[in-house]
Amino acid sequence: MPCSIGEGLAYSYYTGFLKPVLPSLASRLSKYPLVFSKKLFILIPTSGNLPSRLQDADSDIVHLGQTDALMLDRGGIAGRSYANNVYSVKKTQLVVDMPANLLTLRDIEMDADFPDFTEGEAKTEVLKFVAQLEKILLKNVELASMCVIVTYDDSTTKPSSALQTFMG
Repeated sequence: MPCSIGEGLAYSYYTGFLKPVLPSLASRLSKYPLVFSKKLFILIPTSGNLPSRLQDADSDIVHLGQTDALMLDRGGIAGRSYANNVYSVKKTQLVVDMPANLLTLRDIEMDADFPDFTEGEAKTEVLKFVAQLEKILLKNVELASMCVIVTYDDSTTKPSSALQTFMG
């Protein structure tokens, strides 16, 4: 059965990032004893447009730094470094990631070789990404317990507001 672009991107994010990074996340938070949760908050705007710097997209978010790096030999690269960003969201510290591979959808949308791939198609693929990622994580309860998927409509909601709904 063929998969969609969004579903393929979800597998890529899971196998290339979440699977190696999540198991060690809690132990790499030593510099941030006040962090609200040892979970990774995966922030996904439905447009698929990801800001280069989250704090530039929302004045209620402050970048505090990065977790200790995880070093792995992976994909032909010895000592590949994985670190996660820690933010203060209205004074609550969280580890947040935005799946950078979703930027592929924006690039396809802008590519003249794909004139039929519209903004609406990109949004559909983002929703397929989310659904597939949730499905993948349902099969791995241990990893699922280490992250929270936060999907939000970025045309009407700020990232900080979306994250706050999961902060209690």
